[in-house]
Amino acid sequence: MQTLFRILLLSFIINLVVENVLFSQDSGFILTAGKVQTYYPAYIGNGHFSISSSRLGTAPAESYMINFYDEGKNDIPRIAALPEWNEINYFNGEKWINNVDVNSEQITDYKQTLNMFGGYLETNYRWNNSKDRISDIHITSFVSRSNKNLAVIKFELTPNFSDEIKLIFPISERPKPVRINLGVIKKIDDFGDPDEWPKFWYPGFTEVAEINAFKTGSGGRITAKIQTDGRLTKAGIAAEIFCSENNFNADIKINNNKNNSTSVELLFNTEAGKKYTFYKFVSIVPEFEAGGNLIEEAVKNLNHSLSLGYDNIFTDHKNKWGNIWDTDIIIEGDNELQKIVRSMIFYLLCSADKNTDFGIPPMGLSTAGYYGHIFWDSDIYMFPPFLLMHPEIAKSLVKFRYKTLENAKENAKLNNYNGAMYPWESDEIGKETTPYFAYQNALKENHVVGDVAFAQWQYFSATKDTNYLRKYGAEIIRQTADFWLSRITYNEQKDRYEIHNVISVSESEKDVNNETYTNAVAKINLNLAVKASQLLNLAVNPDWQKVSDKMYIPFNEEEEFHPLHESAVAGEGASKFWSSVVNLLDFPLQMKMSENTKRNDLNHAVKSLETHGAGAMMGVNFLSIIAAELGSDSLLNLTIDKTLKGYLKPPFNVLSETHKNKSVNFLTGAGSFLQQIIFGYTGLRITDEGIIQKYKPMLPDKITKLILRNITLNNKRYDIIIKDNKLEKIPR
Repeated sequence: MQTLFRILLLSFIINLVVENVLFSQDSGFILTAGKVQTYYPAYIGNGHFSISSSRLGTAPAESYMINFYDEGKNDIPRIAALPEWNEINYFNGEKWINNVDVNSEQITDYKQTLNMFGGYLETNYRWNNSKDRISDIHITSFVSRSNKNLAVIKFELTPNFSDEIKLIFPISERPKPVRINLGVIKKIDDFGDPDEWPKFWYPGFTEVAEINAFKTGSGGRITAKIQTDGRLTKAGIAAEIFCSENNFNADIKINNNKNNSTSVELLFNTEAGKKYTFYKFVSIVPEFEAGGNLIEEAVKNLNHSLSLGYDNIFTDHKNKWGNIWDTDIIIEGDNELQKIVRSMIFYLLCSADKNTDFGIPPMGLSTAGYYGHIFWDSDIYMFPPFLLMHPEIAKSLVKFRYKTLENAKENAKLNNYNGAMYPWESDEIGKETTPYFAYQNALKENHVVGDVAFAQWQYFSATKDTNYLRKYGAEIIRQTADFWLSRITYNEQKDRYEIHNVISVSESEKDVNNETYTNAVAKINLNLAVKASQLLNLAVNPDWQKVSDKMYIPFNEEEEFHPLHESAVAGEGASKFWSSVVNLLDFPLQMKMSENTKRNDLNHAVKSLETHGAGAMMGVNFLSIIAAELGSDSLLNLTIDKTLKGYLKPPFNVLSETHKNKSVNFLTGAGSFLQQIIFGYTGLRITDEGIIQKYKPMLPDKITKLILRNITLNNKRYDIIIKDNKLEKIPR
């Protein structure tokens, strides 16, 4: 009884301490930018749609929505940028604010703050156009977490002068992209500067098919019907612009432009020293979330939001984020690392939500990087952190693969295979959308098929949700196993099954036989088909087990290491992009091997890392997990430095895929780094028996204490505390 009392008391104290940390909104939740030359935008979102930051908070910014893709002629499907709905422009009688350089002497007292705890962005500055033309500006923007179809911008203006000024609130069609025919071009000779944003990662196009506006009491309302190019996926937009001041008197104009845009213009006389507050409520309702007249649905949502009022909506939004942050990763000993980790969690959450049945593109909803396609990144790198932190979101990610199963089966038929062949690059409906110049990846980088099945089983293992397995997961696992039966080659001389002519995870290795990771994940996939079928009393194809048992996994028995493929030696084939492919056998696949083999594979990867330098962020993050698993203090501290340095971009901790390039925000890297913490430092693993502590915990030197707060282990909530390389699990 005394033991139980002590546990309950300790749990109460821990919860109290952690809640005090959380709800004080300490600096670990705040990212701030001053006037900087190098500015990589942050973005905010609610897992349904997003908006990027702009330096002054008023310029049009990129905005994306899940399931919203175009398909231009001779091009590939792309995530389509929404019309420019966030812009506000202010004319002080002499100059427009959106024509001012943030780094000019005209802008002082500048500060832009991303509040990750509350999920909003604030921009503050003084615009000193001249001594008698000074304006204090404060902008607050958020994409509502309590209303998935709503975003709000609050614009506060305090001029030091009395004169006539003008404010414009537009909604505008974005310019049509100059398309590159990636659907038909066989070869691209000029990829541009590899350190710059790839020229072919432009967003898909959204047409403003219909737009109207009219005046209201203190502002105006804009409604629009939009549709994506080619796909014709539709959405309705309704926006309300108004001033909060009673008896506000302005000359209101509606400006209809030729380029499918319109704006509400407010012309009024200011009073020196008086603060004016304006709001831009924007409601966006896509056809896959509502039926009937989409403009009417957007208006209905807008009117409901207006009836609640800004303060209530903003409070509800912040409360939703506060509830989300009840699950957190708390790091003691390194305040900067704490911010970095929370930014990774935040950006992932901005691109995912429960009940969406959608995966996460490598750049999430931040940009059109990788065309917004869904890769194995979603299943292997971004899904597992959600599985422990927000399992209801994790379920959305794996259900995307069930939603697209029929197209995966069609893809297999198209390529003369059986079962389901998940695409290397998937659009929102699960079609193969790899550019034609890289189509060899679509045909031969087949490990993605096993990756999809592996994630399905991980979800079941962690949740024991037999209903999910029966309705969704088992069919995926069985169909992908059938794909491998049609993909393998039997080597009669050696009595083993092999997989030929594949593209390695290290993509510079093309048309290789028996790529180690591909063979390993195929072997697991086949074995999982047997397990899932037996569990659910479904028919078992005897070939699944037979092929799995005899699948060839390249291994150098004399020197005890796994080569990249059967023709490679230790470390060979590791490119600047990938230096650690075979380490994926240990994590996440957890393939049985000796400790000496693990160590040799890790040492080869570290040597390759030092030779080639760090490549893609997710290619180095799992090394720390294996270092901790082996109890190697030195390798853990070496690899953690390699997994962050160079990837973080200022000022909001967005991530690039590699050190040099400007491709942000690389959420694959965020997911892989979070796994380093969640699994590597704790020793936790997802196994057939559930989530268990399989290895001793180990913290890098810079962390004195780690708390995984309110995480889900086997359908129960716990606080996991790691200190002095010991783990304490406290029920909540």
